[in-house]
Amino acid sequence: METLKLLHARQAVRQYTGQLTDEQLQTILAAGNAAPVGMGNYADYRLIAIQDPQILQQMSQIYAAPTVIVVAARQPDTMTLLSAGIIAHNLELAAEDLGLGANYNLAGLASIPHKVLPAGFTAVFSLTLGQTTQPFTPRQIPADRIKTKLIK
Repeated sequence: METLKLLHARQAVRQYTGQLTDEQLQTILAAGNAAPVGMGNYADYRLIAIQDPQILQQMSQIYAAPTVIVVAARQPDTMTLLSAGIIAHNLELAAEDLGLGANYNLAGLASIPHKVLPAGFTAVFSLTLGQTTQPFTPRQIPADRIKTKLIK
């Protein structure tokens, strides 16, 4: 999918019809790894892909998603949180480019079992993912949806 078309078609998907393939998951994780992070401190982040049904059952507000990817950070500050958002956005766009459903998920962060997080890391973002039958159709987005000031 072309980038601008993808941006106009993206949407929050909360109904999933099946699990990702291993190849799809690896493609999405590669997109997360391609994200820029503040000061290039990649060691301060972890991606945790959860597909274990027993762990997913312990989590709340994940819409019965078959996969949840958690972005965890060490000592999250403003720059780290912004970078985590960029990582999550790369993950989400890659998923939708593959025709998968995805949803940014902050509501379920508190229910992520601590045992899945590496020592010294805090879950700061998560994404629910799965197969979907929802179509991704580009929509008209008003050019002034976010008020803009142009200075020349």
